[in-house]
Amino acid sequence: MTDGKLEDKKQRKEQIYRKLFIRYNLERKMEKIIGINPVLEILRSDKTVEKIEVYKGIKKDTIKEILNLASKRNIKIFYTDRRTENSQGVVALVSEFDYYVDLADFLGKILSKDKSIVVILDQIQDPRNFGAIIRSAECFGADGIVIQDRNNVKVTETVVKSSTGAIEHVDIVKVTNISDTIDRFKKYGYKVYGAEADGENFYYEEDYPDKVCLVLGSEGNGMRKKVKEHCDKIVKIHLKGHINSLNVSVAGGIILAEMAK
Repeated sequence: MTDGKLEDKKQRKEQIYRKLFIRYNLERKMEKIIGINPVLEILRSDKTVEKIEVYKGIKKDTIKEILNLASKRNIKIFYTDRRTENSQGVVALVSEFDYYVDLADFLGKILSKDKSIVVILDQIQDPRNFGAIIRSAECFGADGIVIQDRNNVKVTETVVKSSTGAIEHVDIVKVTNISDTIDRFKKYGYKVYGAEADGENFYYEEDYPDKVCLVLGSEGNGMRKKVKEHCDKIVKIHLKGHINSLNVSVAGGIILAEMAK
């Protein structure tokens, strides 16, 4: 083989490696939405979907709506032999998660409403709990969820999956200080309830006003002392079993159901 041909071959290899490197880095910056319902919700939203990967073994009837929506939006579909764990055979790749809403913008959307529920999370760490809370919040009509920009789980692939698509319908608001944010909601007429095992009253004994916030503390330690002090009232759930506590997402769902009545 001549020197010229060797050089051409070398250049072609370099181009291939460069393309693969660029593709790898682009995909690293993208986030995966896994599972049929989460993918459907992302396709129904206005978020940018880069591509959809479909496991070759999946029956097309089960993802018919996904295929139709992807076709309408001109989103490329790639069929693969690899099956992502817990994906139900379908994965959407989207630009990095941008679910966060500015607090001022969020308040601008909700202050004119006659009835409003806002969930405030104080240092929740488990992404599955976060996703489940988002799901409950959406089911019971909450306007949004407030999280702190540090020491709280962020929106991740697991959070989106655990919310089963509900995250597309609930605003996630990031703030720097939970206590200050609670005071801000109180200033606008919201009554703020915290949930703790040592609450003053049972949650079902309360006559909830039209505008309420529910504060849920971390899985291990509950609400921080300062956050607890900023709440108007602390409520508890009546437990009858041998275990003296509930998972935070379950507790949140129970109280939200009562608040939504």
